[in-house]
Amino acid sequence: MRLLRITVPICAVALLVLAATAVAQDADKAKLIEIEKTFAANANPSPESAANVKHYVFDGDTTELTSMGRVGTMSKAKILEFSSAPDPSDPNVKSSVKVSDFHVTTYGSTALVSYKQITTDTGHKDPTLNVTFHLGCLDTFVKRSGAWYWVGGGCASDAPIPQSVWDASKKAMSQEPKDLQDAFH
Repeated sequence: MRLLRITVPICAVALLVLAATAVAQDADKAKLIEIEKTFAANANPSPESAANVKHYVFDGDTTELTSMGRVGTMSKAKILEFSSAPDPSDPNVKSSVKVSDFHVTTYGSTALVSYKQITTDTGHKDPTLNVTFHLGCLDTFVKRSGAWYWVGGGCASDAPIPQSVWDASKKAMSQEPKDLQDAFH
């Protein structure tokens, strides 16, 4: 009987802790999806895009694998610079981004967010680059002082990319600002 009096309160406390943890994880998952949707809604360089970088990108180096297979590391300051104004080598580009099918897994203060993305570019100097990509993406976030920050990610096309787009992309990348070219390899 004495063991029962001790065991029941311990089990009740354990259930409450477990329920609170599940609620916190659900809130984290919702916040991470909200961040991803905010980035997608502000895909073009603008004051809004820059504000999102300031708010949601890790204050340090981040790493990205682009859909064209380039891997690069940039500081938050560089990302902020590139998200504030159009690329001078191709200034009229506009991207429309739709994201869906989110899957979020948290590991304490680290999270992985996978999702589908459809990106449509228009306004390129080279019309070959005005294309729509269907991508599978995976982003990594870390939690610091109760807030989530993007630290890296990558996207891959779910269909072969036409050779003409590869060739035009290589040419366009060679005309990017030098510091952007230097950041990626």
